[in-house]
Amino acid sequence: MAGRLYLCATPLGNLEDITLRVLRVLRECDMIFAEDTRVSSVLLRAYDIDKPVRSFHEHVEARRLGELRDLLSAGKTVAAVSDAGMPGISDPGLALVLAARAAGAAVEVLPGPSALLGAVVLSGFDCSRFRFDGFVPRKPGARRKYLESLMAETACTVIYEAPGRVRALLDDIERVLGDRRVFALREYTKKFEQQALGTASEVREQIAWPARGEFSIAIEGAADDVGTVAISDAVAQAIGALIASGAGVGVVARALHTATGLPKNALYAMAQEAFDKRT
Repeated sequence: MAGRLYLCATPLGNLEDITLRVLRVLRECDMIFAEDTRVSSVLLRAYDIDKPVRSFHEHVEARRLGELRDLLSAGKTVAAVSDAGMPGISDPGLALVLAARAAGAAVEVLPGPSALLGAVVLSGFDCSRFRFDGFVPRKPGARRKYLESLMAETACTVIYEAPGRVRALLDDIERVLGDRRVFALREYTKKFEQQALGTASEVREQIAWPARGEFSIAIEGAADDVGTVAISDAVAQAIGALIASGAGVGVVARALHTATGLPKNALYAMAQEAFDKRT
């Protein structure tokens, strides 16, 4: 009979944030696949768990997937953990799931800590609907283009960012999204956890620089009525002409916002519509 793969959520910082079920599976499994064995060894030692551990990351993925298939074919149980949080969410894990399913093995996910959900709930933004985009593009131009795509997004958006790039991200949020509210969650569940809420410029002032620790950032959604803002025929014609001339959607929205004072998100929505209608 094929074996079983468990994806186990592990603490983000506070070692007490682990479920009894995850501990039981880690103690009973035949093998643990860990994103970084050095990081996982801290958790395993804390709970006196002594099991064989194999590293699993992009540099050893092909070899480990072969080992996983062999273990599962022999009816063994494998537990997968990332350095923190849920495997597969911006961390290794997807390839393990696909390989296990291809081998006919059972796959289970054991719930636990989530920086994503922590940021959504703590933000105080409407979280009846939200989107998660992981890490944003590193290059400035690509990052700003991504943020432009959020101008008309009415759902809360959560992203992750490294400490060395978070200042540039906040600068671009201010430049592209203006006074849209932002919630930054730094070092969630750890000793020096910090929460900052406000516009991008206000959040920037609250953070101690140089920033340390990973960030989860929630960006409030645009108002639901962005598409109902009154835009004159002259402005609509200008949008159409600029788009027809080859100008980008974000460029058009920013330029006309400066010229008319109309909301950027409404202008962006109309420019995107004109762009989509090009023949």
